[in-house]
Amino acid sequence: MTTRLALCLGLTRLDPAAYGGWDGECPGCDRDAARFATLCHDIGFDGVTVLINRAVTARRVASAFELLRRDLRAGDLLVLYNSGHGGQQPDRNGDELDGCDETLCWWDGEVRDDAIERYLLRLRKGVRVLFVSDTCNSGTSYRGVPQRLNRGRRSTPVRLPEPVTFRAGLVHFGGCEDGRSSFGTEEGGVWTLALLEALSRAKRPLAYCEWFARAAREMDAEQRPVYSEWGKPFGQMEAFT
Repeated sequence: MTTRLALCLGLTRLDPAAYGGWDGECPGCDRDAARFATLCHDIGFDGVTVLINRAVTARRVASAFELLRRDLRAGDLLVLYNSGHGGQQPDRNGDELDGCDETLCWWDGEVRDDAIERYLLRLRKGVRVLFVSDTCNSGTSYRGVPQRLNRGRRSTPVRLPEPVTFRAGLVHFGGCEDGRSSFGTEEGGVWTLALLEALSRAKRPLAYCEWFARAAREMDAEQRPVYSEWGKPFGQMEAFT
């Protein structure tokens, strides 16, 4: 029997002490995380963890991820969802063609995509991961990859090179390209709302790549979502199965 677990993060603000006095106000991100958590609950996930604002520290996220990781085996599904700010920092290990690491802005500081990659590499062989990033610079939120990814409305997956051994499989829905912005309102992120709307309108179950394509078609030209896969492919599978 497949185990399905989720970790949903939302940050409407940040610790000014960690960001040079900037509080990172970002209305609606808590609602995004709550909506995605509700989606997982309604589908029948075995466990859903939600962390908001102050709870989204590197230490708390690492602990929550590890607790979920221990329960996942081949064929199981992990949903990772993050809504908030995303940034860029100069690349430190030469794995970025654009010279920048993409970051997620958590409460106590920016977390580089290299760190997210290290989380993912701890997963057991055959685990499936859906990672949804509704942040700026979210095209490659989880590792250094080439810029030739699947952008916008195209739905054929682009596979990424394998410089390290990733035993699991990952599908990533990035809200925008690296170096670009993901937009939102007090009601939530435009990308998250588009994803949820695409599911609610569907008259039949959708594969992950179909779900992405339908949501991406609803986005303005200023924001081009990015689809990518890493490891064992499963984007043609029915979502959440």
